[in-house]
Amino acid sequence: MRPQIAMLLLITAWKSSLSDPIGPRSYENYSVYKVFIKTRSDQQVIDGLLKDTDNYNLWHRGLNVVHIMVSPVEKDSFLAVMQKENIVVEVLIKNVQTLIDRY
Repeated sequence: MRPQIAMLLLITAWKSSLSDPIGPRSYENYSVYKVFIKTRSDQQVIDGLLKDTDNYNLWHRGLNVVHIMVSPVEKDSFLAVMQKENIVVEVLIKNVQTLIDRY
């Protein structure tokens, strides 16, 4: 009997994950930047930003580079911090939603 209950709970959880009542999240005007890390201080700046999970998301971490997705709300602030700290950035994806819409 227990395996049947476990299976029923698993199926129920799976079905509820498929029907998101809020709908799919939009990533309109979210951008992905390639950030060139030269110093430990640069890495600490990025790590500090990544604590704000509502506005920043790590996509890739290498030894001297990270790819970070930035919300449109924080875009200007992010670029200002990068400029102030002399951290070189390059736009990889201007609008993440356009990639999602393709697929």
